[in-house]
Amino acid sequence: MGAGDLGAVIALVGVFSGVCVLAGAFAGAYFFGKSKAQREAIHASRDPEVMARLARVEQIVESTAIEIERISEGQRFTTRLLSEKKSFES
Repeated sequence: MGAGDLGAVIALVGVFSGVCVLAGAFAGAYFFGKSKAQREAIHASRDPEVMARLARVEQIVESTAIEIERISEGQRFTTRLLSEKKSFES
């Protein structure tokens, strides 16, 4: 084993170590961020202000769905009337 081989081994060990450290840093940041987000979600679920806002949003979504259903029913009715009018004119 010559001096060139030893240099290549040292370079490979250095690159491999750097990759491992970088992968460990990414994994640590991912799991730390994930656990922090979970803690915040649990804390937010107990917050009465957040729960009140969520209830208002649910109410708005529900009323919007009802209004959209009314609009679509009106469009179906109008379409039926126009198609019946065309069949009577022919």
